[in-house]
Amino acid sequence: MKKKMRALVTVLILTCETITGCAGKSAVSNINDVNIIEISTYDPDTNNETDVETESEDQTESLSKNEDTIQNWDNMIYEETVLTRQAQADKVCIIIQPSILRKYSFYYYTPEDEDQKRLRDFMEALPLEGNLYAGEWKGIKEKGWQIACQDMCFRVFEGGYLEYSYVDETGEVVEYFVEASELCRYIQNMLQENLNYASYNPADIKDIVSAKLDVQGLLTDNQFYTQTITDEEILEMLEDWFSNAEYIYGGADCGNQNACLELTLANGEIVRLSMATDSCSNFGINGLYYDYRPKSDWDNKDFFALFDEIPWDWH
Repeated sequence: MKKKMRALVTVLILTCETITGCAGKSAVSNINDVNIIEISTYDPDTNNETDVETESEDQTESLSKNEDTIQNWDNMIYEETVLTRQAQADKVCIIIQPSILRKYSFYYYTPEDEDQKRLRDFMEALPLEGNLYAGEWKGIKEKGWQIACQDMCFRVFEGGYLEYSYVDETGEVVEYFVEASELCRYIQNMLQENLNYASYNPADIKDIVSAKLDVQGLLTDNQFYTQTITDEEILEMLEDWFSNAEYIYGGADCGNQNACLELTLANGEIVRLSMATDSCSNFGINGLYYDYRPKSDWDNKDFFALFDEIPWDWH
């Protein structure tokens, strides 16, 4: 990458929330567990060593194989892969938001070996400056993941567009885009194959047979609760809401990592939605966000009230 492009000012739409969570696999899958793991590391800012616990010997062994990715951050094992809370400066990393109950809004996936080499080659081949943005991706969905490379962040859109911004010589923020369809296809295939991380069309949410909500955050005083609903009338209502949801450009920052709704469909699919835990009526599916608001003045509290066995804290 050219040094001039290091002056990036693109702001991630993702934030680092601190509510713990667990369980899940991906947006559409079979049930599988995901483990949140904290690593004991030396913190140079405090000169302290953080004492932590791991879940099992197998996980400890897996983490030991990825020591170069483990720093003083909380990490998560997802699809038998370590996702980190810090990008590696010398590697190409992919920012993802898996649809599970998780501790933070986003994590970094760092490909290794041949995948990393291919990604570095792709990024080195990008032009010094792309084209000034002129609305090329207006109305086009994002891909649900972003690329982090050399202190830069690239937003990714369908059609193979990368978007980035930097400060020019006059101090003005300039927005550029580059078309990199081969790179985007390579990353999407890699994410789907290694992490089962892919987009899902909410319109395909049909014939729900059960809805299980896992939640842990401010609404539950940071305690973990779960409840499953099988009432047909409620499930039909949820299907109507979610299957008609509209895509939200730019994502959402509504505490979605603190609540995961697992929908089991009649065809055997399991669809996981990262539900907003503030008053907003939105959900995420692997980094893409949708507004399912039944009516304009609707409060998200009405959704959570359907799960009446969970002791909600509405303050």
